[in-house]
Amino acid sequence: MSDLYVVSADKAGILIWVLWALIGAFEALFLSRTIGSRRMLLFDLIVGVVCAVLGGYSSTQFLGDTPTQMFLLSILLAVLGGAVGLWITGALFYHFSEEDADAEEKKR
Repeated sequence: MSDLYVVSADKAGILIWVLWALIGAFEALFLSRTIGSRRMLLFDLIVGVVCAVLGGYSSTQFLGDTPTQMFLLSILLAVLGGAVGLWITGALFYHFSEEDADAEEKKR
């Protein structure tokens, strides 16, 4: 039973993976709620979950000495990873949608 929530450099329990995924999903839902309908919710969910899980997992591989430190750092970097991933995709989405609008305006 304790294997479900273990955090070490060798492995992370399934509940930790679920927690990282929930952090990414929460960030995506928060973003879609604050921005509005400009973006796609499913795309934001996928990017948020993937980036949060990558941030959490990579932190357990490189940071922290004790399981408590690894857990707290993995949560922090899951939040930061999800936020940075959503910010980058949002900036790219905005940039390319502006270019499409400018190109369409020049055609007229």
